[in-house]
Amino acid sequence: MGAEAYNSLDVVPPSQSIRAATIVITTLPILVVYPFVQKYFVKGVMVGAVKG
Repeated sequence: MGAEAYNSLDVVPPSQSIRAATIVITTLPILVVYPFVQKYFVKGVMVGAVKG
């Protein structure tokens, strides 16, 4: 069975796999950006705590 025969098969991935891939693709940019923006979140929380 060559690559042509494999590509000609109609293979539909299960919906759980599509859902998992969507979650990973959506979460990945957030995880990459968060470390660089975290200091601003901490500063904002500390400013809110000091005013109390």
